[in-house]
Amino acid sequence: MREGNDPVGGTSAEILALTVDPNYSGKNLPAWFLFNTYLQKHLGLRMRFSPFEDFYACRKAILGGQYDLVYANPFDWVQYRDKAGFEPLVKPREHYDEVYLCVREDSDIRSPADLPERLRIASASPETLVHMVGLFLLDRAEVDRARLDFHFTGSYRSVLQALLQGQAQLGFVFNEVFDAASSVVRKGLRVIARSDDAFAFHAFCAGPRLLPRREELVRVLCAMTEEEGGRRLLADLGFSGFAPVAESEVECLTVLAEEYISGHEAIDIRATSSVAVEDTAFVVAREDPPDT
Repeated sequence: MREGNDPVGGTSAEILALTVDPNYSGKNLPAWFLFNTYLQKHLGLRMRFSPFEDFYACRKAILGGQYDLVYANPFDWVQYRDKAGFEPLVKPREHYDEVYLCVREDSDIRSPADLPERLRIASASPETLVHMVGLFLLDRAEVDRARLDFHFTGSYRSVLQALLQGQAQLGFVFNEVFDAASSVVRKGLRVIARSDDAFAFHAFCAGPRLLPRREELVRVLCAMTEEEGGRRLLADLGFSGFAPVAESEVECLTVLAEEYISGHEAIDIRATSSVAVEDTAFVVAREDPPDT
């Protein structure tokens, strides 16, 4: 329970809260606790770190005002910004969110052209960029969406599990999750298609109680590469460093996410982006998601 009225560190009992995208709750977890300690030391405040394994529980807690600093996927940070006053501040350098279409290694499916007439797909959540881009990859392969059934698993890692256990024929897999999986898991799966758009990213987002110190927070995170302890911690987390999020990037991803979530029939990010987008950028038609 929080005490005191000052936004940040006003009393000795004041404790802020940090969490991360559920994708990270099962990997590098000790490093995230060390990262929490690093921030406390460099910002001179008290903060606790609490991970989640499920997207829905995580979103509910953040939108309910229980957290002050969040490392979030792009669709989530757009919602946190719109509904709870968060602002995306820094992103990993040269570290983008991409999507793999995966099947079991023993599957007869070798490419999207081999997909069966009726297809069951494992996906973490319909309200993620991974799901949206997965749909785009199928659209690009001219797969009729009327053929698709979805099994929403609640986390990226459980998509891998659903595939390996035969609960789905195809999975929308976050590239970081696949690349960080054990060799046994990777050998049990086959990537039949992948995105390579390099425009979407996770970001650290500060909530209203922490925003008064946004400049200091950005400075501390971006300076981690300047000291040995910070570099070791970055390596443990799987990052090369952090960079400030540009306003043009926020605008581009906000328009994209809001269009998708609101149910518009098609999105062309070249038409909505204020930054240069390659011709390989996509147009996405969206199906109505099931109740979750």
